[in-house]
Amino acid sequence: MSPRIVELIPYQQAWSSLYLTESGLLRQTLSSRLRSVYHIGSTAIPGMAAKPVIDILVEYACLDDMHAIEQALAALGYDCLRKNIVPHTSFFTSKQNEAVRYHLHLFPEGDPQVKRHVAFRDYLIRHPQEYDRYQRLKQQLAARYRDNIHEYVKNKSQTIQDIDSKAKRWIEQRIRFLPPDPRALIKEWTQDKILLAMEANLNVHMTHFSQYMKTVQLIRVPDFTIVNSGLQDDTFNYVVRADFSARDACSKIREVNSYFDHGSLPFTWWVSPHDQPRDLACYLERSGYQNTENNPAMWLDLESWHGDLSGQRLRPPAELSIVRALDQQTLLDFARVLNASPSAFDQYYIWLAEVISAEDPIEYYVGYVDNKPVVRGLACYYAGVAGLYWLSVPVAYRRRGYGTAMQQFRLMRAKEMGYRMAVLQASQEGFPLYKRLGYKECGLFREYKLK
Repeated sequence: MSPRIVELIPYQQAWSSLYLTESGLLRQTLSSRLRSVYHIGSTAIPGMAAKPVIDILVEYACLDDMHAIEQALAALGYDCLRKNIVPHTSFFTSKQNEAVRYHLHLFPEGDPQVKRHVAFRDYLIRHPQEYDRYQRLKQQLAARYRDNIHEYVKNKSQTIQDIDSKAKRWIEQRIRFLPPDPRALIKEWTQDKILLAMEANLNVHMTHFSQYMKTVQLIRVPDFTIVNSGLQDDTFNYVVRADFSARDACSKIREVNSYFDHGSLPFTWWVSPHDQPRDLACYLERSGYQNTENNPAMWLDLESWHGDLSGQRLRPPAELSIVRALDQQTLLDFARVLNASPSAFDQYYIWLAEVISAEDPIEYYVGYVDNKPVVRGLACYYAGVAGLYWLSVPVAYRRRGYGTAMQQFRLMRAKEMGYRMAVLQASQEGFPLYKRLGYKECGLFREYKLK
């Protein structure tokens, strides 16, 4: 395969027509399997110089239909599907015509990436200064990296993240998008599908807000995803979604080590069941990493759960009040329930307060007793499951039912939203509670740190 050349050309009026024609073919071919189609990327922005690539975002209805969707797209000349930025739920394919190339980005119905891409496009259209800034950067990078598409893309990422942050807070972007339909995404749950959904949910939990925080660096490359907060706490610096060959394992691990060594930052490497290579843990250990945490993957069938524990109805402590954290004070209370490095936690949640909104797929909750935060937990709604994370209670407030109450609160919230399954990665302390609630094990998530 010949290397891809970075070549920007002046905006072409035909790009809009080419999108309309191709989107019509997609609607006709995919029919009920397709929910919506959007023209995204630079060719969707009038007047913007761009590579001759028509980027099209497709929202699909059901992950179980992906094989049929791939076959239908092949009939239109598209290549085989490959993984996109969120593992197991987002996909990418392309085809080349005489005049242009088509890039197809597939996401499940209601995926937060849909709003991100459309908001980015519309924000640039409506803000001339940002439009000019982005176009100048593209032209400079295209001249500098004409023969290196990867460097071109990488060096745009920080500016794109900055524009994403502004577009997210832009009040006019809050138009209606399709809401996620958790009941439609997966019809038949197998243990492997549960694990795949859990990995996708964890990825969104660990990367969603990083897309919008101007002070956090999010690096998504085909081989892995890095989140770098710049803080001296490995809670906020990590590697996820490893996807490279065994042959390249040592060089990729060295690449990650070099990246974090440059800033002298502590970090963790999270290994999920479907990460590649399959023996990634062995390569990490040979490279000087140690296994610091092993969290069983667990799931709960919400359709058969009715708010009970071992058949007995649960009643939350009367003195406990649980609220959703959406402003700086409540987010700082969330941080301060339990943390080992107050400075890093406070700074991170101050940044989070600048970008969080009620529309995000992640909800933070704090439980108060006499105005003091005594329990916390969050829920991430993605990939057809409700992912539950960060359940914490200070030592002085344990064995009073606060942790169980927070768990019950989030489960009821997920069930009311239509989710049929809750998933989590259990800590050693939380494992007995989850077993009593009826959770079942299905895998293992592992954390590694350099010695």
